[in-house]
Amino acid sequence: MSMQSEIAIENTVQSIVAEIKKELSVNTDPEACKALKKVGRFALKQFEWSTPEWAGEYEELFKE
Repeated sequence: MSMQSEIAIENTVQSIVAEIKKELSVNTDPEACKALKKVGRFALKQFEWSTPEWAGEYEELFKE
């Protein structure tokens, strides 16, 4: 995977997890929140090389 691909993946994941964070802030259904967190954890696993520093906030937010 090229560095350019890694940057594209990072931008995509960053957009996805930001949207999940927004949904978690307004959603009160426990099952929906559980599913959102699961998708968030999956998104954070898409990095090939290393997890960026900004992802730490989301790793905490998406914990089970």
